[in-house]
Amino acid sequence: MRLEAKDLHQQLGGQAILKGVSIEVREGEMLGLIGPNGAGKTTLLRLIAGILTPPREKLLADGQPLANLSQSERGRKIAYLTQEGTAHWPVSVERIVALGRLPHLGTWQKPGEEDDRVIQRVLDQTGLSGLTDRSFPTLSGGEKARVLLARALTVEPEVLLADEPVAALDPSHQLEMMDLLKMHCGQGGSVVVVLHDLRLAAHYCDRLQLLLDGKTLATGDPKSVLTPDNLEKAYGIRIREDKTSAVEAFEMTWELGGSQRPDQ
Repeated sequence: MRLEAKDLHQQLGGQAILKGVSIEVREGEMLGLIGPNGAGKTTLLRLIAGILTPPREKLLADGQPLANLSQSERGRKIAYLTQEGTAHWPVSVERIVALGRLPHLGTWQKPGEEDDRVIQRVLDQTGLSGLTDRSFPTLSGGEKARVLLARALTVEPEVLLADEPVAALDPSHQLEMMDLLKMHCGQGGSVVVVLHDLRLAAHYCDRLQLLLDGKTLATGDPKSVLTPDNLEKAYGIRIREDKTSAVEAFEMTWELGGSQRPDQ
């Protein structure tokens, strides 16, 4: 599914958060939303997710208003991994991951064989098969993040929206998370991810959209977006003179060990 939105405006609490932002999400790509705090990244994601409501004609899915989709259809096509996602009750990992199949089920309908196959496949891909009976509150931060991502992947969405999914994770869990998001793209889905770590953004994202003060400052491949001028305008940072390019300054100098890497 190709998502497009043109000239999005959004006010919250009487303050203009988005001021004419356009976005395009292409099939099979990872689009990174970057920019300083308060630039409008999360608000843009919430508009796409349907948590905030844009004008009907502004947000299109394959050329048609996304608003034409029923709530269940939208739930099957778009999954949203929020910053605040958690579960405070003692539910097992398997039950939380299985919640991702709800958009595919009718009222009071129980999961069938196909649902069970999808759940098991995602548990295997995310390395959670050995944790299915664990209670969610007993998990580590990295394990909890994987469980919540697994729940979103179990939806089998065409577009996965992820708001700062690597925040507060250590380097190995950051790479695990980004590898799993990239895996979804490799399977034909699309990912829109909000990131503050420019190294991860440059390494994993096919395209970047740099927001500043509710507007798009730049969009394109990482090399064309992470320029010295753009970085100074958006973040007030300068690239060291011993670096030949801005992208070189954000090259990854480490990778996840093979024994930890999720199955591709």
